[in-house]
Amino acid sequence: MGLEKLLYLQGVGASYSDYSGRVVHHSQAERLGLLACLLANCTQPKFHLDDLSPDGFVAANGEAIEERNFDLDVAPWQRPLAVFQFACLTEPSFILSLPAEMQGDLRVHILTEGGTQLEMSIPFAALERVGDYYCEPHLYYRYKVSIAPYLTQGQSLPMGYHKLQVIFSKAAVDASVLDWQTEGHHGTWLLAPPKAKQLRETDKPWGVSIALYSLRSDSQWGIGDFGDLGALIAWLGGYGCDFIQLNPLHALGDSFNLEEAYISPYSPSDRRRLNPLYIHIEQVPEANEIAPLLQTLALDRERLNRDNWLDYPKLTQLKYRLFIALYQVFSRDVLGSGGAREQAFMQFVAQEGEALSSFCQLEADKASAQGEQMAADPQLHRYLQFVAHEQLIACQHQALAAGMSIGLIGDMAVGVRGDGAEVHHNRDAYCQQASIGAPPDDFAPKGQNWGLTPPDPIAMAQSGFSHFIALIRSNMRYYGALRLDHVMALLRLWWWPSEPKEAPGAYVYYPIDTLLAIVRLESMRSNCVVIGEDLGIVPDEVRAKLSDGGIYANELFYFCRQGEAFKSPQDHRADSLMMLANHDVPTLLAWWSQSDLHLKRQLELLESDQALEHALARRDGERQQLLAWLEANGETASLEEDYLLLLSAWVTVAARSHSRLFSVQLADLCCERHGVNIPGTWQEYANWQRRLPYSLTSLRQSPSIKRLLRRIVEGRSSAEASEQFCRAGDRLRQPVFSR
Repeated sequence: MGLEKLLYLQGVGASYSDYSGRVVHHSQAERLGLLACLLANCTQPKFHLDDLSPDGFVAANGEAIEERNFDLDVAPWQRPLAVFQFACLTEPSFILSLPAEMQGDLRVHILTEGGTQLEMSIPFAALERVGDYYCEPHLYYRYKVSIAPYLTQGQSLPMGYHKLQVIFSKAAVDASVLDWQTEGHHGTWLLAPPKAKQLRETDKPWGVSIALYSLRSDSQWGIGDFGDLGALIAWLGGYGCDFIQLNPLHALGDSFNLEEAYISPYSPSDRRRLNPLYIHIEQVPEANEIAPLLQTLALDRERLNRDNWLDYPKLTQLKYRLFIALYQVFSRDVLGSGGAREQAFMQFVAQEGEALSSFCQLEADKASAQGEQMAADPQLHRYLQFVAHEQLIACQHQALAAGMSIGLIGDMAVGVRGDGAEVHHNRDAYCQQASIGAPPDDFAPKGQNWGLTPPDPIAMAQSGFSHFIALIRSNMRYYGALRLDHVMALLRLWWWPSEPKEAPGAYVYYPIDTLLAIVRLESMRSNCVVIGEDLGIVPDEVRAKLSDGGIYANELFYFCRQGEAFKSPQDHRADSLMMLANHDVPTLLAWWSQSDLHLKRQLELLESDQALEHALARRDGERQQLLAWLEANGETASLEEDYLLLLSAWVTVAARSHSRLFSVQLADLCCERHGVNIPGTWQEYANWQRRLPYSLTSLRQSPSIKRLLRRIVEGRSSAEASEQFCRAGDRLRQPVFSR
């Protein structure tokens, strides 16, 4: 019983429903591998993890199991106030744990995050008992303490992270009965709004999704950058576009001698930092001083810009040569000047604190280890983060000024690499003996291992969720909306033990209610809508909690089906973002032409020619279903028809989606066949390196793209509005958000 209780308290799941609806049960022996990962950093009590058979583990750790169970199960009842707890702003209350012997009145002190102090007396009779726990020889009760009745008329509590203190009268408890710990009388009290930031009821925003690195222009240095993003905003803003949806812009780390494993935006080094390769060189104020160097390297730039695939080692070397030159000018002319730019830099460094310093030191150390001594100065990396921060903020301001109602939609990856700066700076918050992924399914019979390091749910709670708060806040500050990749991670993550290699995995559970409360608060503070990527197998519990909390869902056209047919646009989930395609599925042209299936066979993701024939036959049926869907919604197309005509009909009907938000990939508007990522491959395909086939200038001049954009506008708004949005020189629309 002791071991089973510990597995439960540590959050190691005992069963789950797989992709087919079958309930899969894990044995104790299978779950022990993950328990060992969770306990590896536990120093008090210390566990012996050599024998992971149930009997051997219990024999070696009997006392430690009892002590850990006590710490996780009994000790919270002996602490009057939890280290961290939350309540809804509309019903402010907190939970208090007391021994049954305590019957005294309370004196409650509240120090709001803004510095306001409130004090109130609450009679014991007003407490509502909501739970009990018996641990021989003591009985404990848990009470709900409502605050609203004790606020003075007209007084209200703000949302935020407040400090709570409870004081008991000396006669409230007999010291001979219980040695009461006074430190348990303090705690952090989060008051969260009931919902995250919501869109206006009358709006149906639409936008274009991009992988920023894939944009092409003559002004870049081998990779799409914030200057290109600005040009895209200026172009699409004229069509009434509401948002630009971005791939994650997180820092990837290991800036030199890059391997393919380190270029995925979904396998970052640190999600709180930006990838400096997205800096637009010419927009940096110091760029005028390095004009001769820019001219000298013009030929290298031209060569890099011609390639259809990103050459990360070359472009990194080139851009860092420029970065170092810019930083030298900054050090010479700005630092020590006392001017506004120096003050902005110093304020940024102070605001980011130890997290920035740790990241920059690690970047400098890695550069030194790779022989890049010019990049071994941590201050260089502080400067690059400052510049990237400024440029991304400027892009969001530009988007709102252009009339976009949302502006930029960011994407926060579900995890980070174990060798990256985020884990390095928060070692106790992560479990480095495991990695996250997905359970076995029809696509990957052995499951998926993403090689990302999971956060420790117990350490997360014990630290007062400080890292999670900082992570959400640092991402939301740039965007009008934030997409949370694999939002199911708020409830559970599939863990794989690192050793042994063939060890079975299981779900590990997280405190979803607390995490959602934090997301809601940070969303309202940042004026940032939240979209949860809930594709795939999602427990009903998660969908209900996301919906109740005002988190918008994420739909993908290929998967939006009802039986053997595509769903009518009117049957799409209302509070969702409908995406025609994304980075993990074929582009529209690849799907329609079936080239993605032939590529899968070439990459041996389809194991035989017979498997390819089956897949082609299934796709033929799906293409017929698409044609039927178009016809049922007033558009006609055929298998023999020109693809551009088919695409126009496809986009037209999809844009009428009942979903609140709608997006289409820029790659699909320009009929790109190559995907940016083929799931299940690593070295077999150049993932995350494909550039768009045309420059932004060419795309802007394309008559076919102009027609497609106009069809989207017509589908998302009234005819009168579409005329207004597309007419050059019209006044800008009033944005939903302001900064």
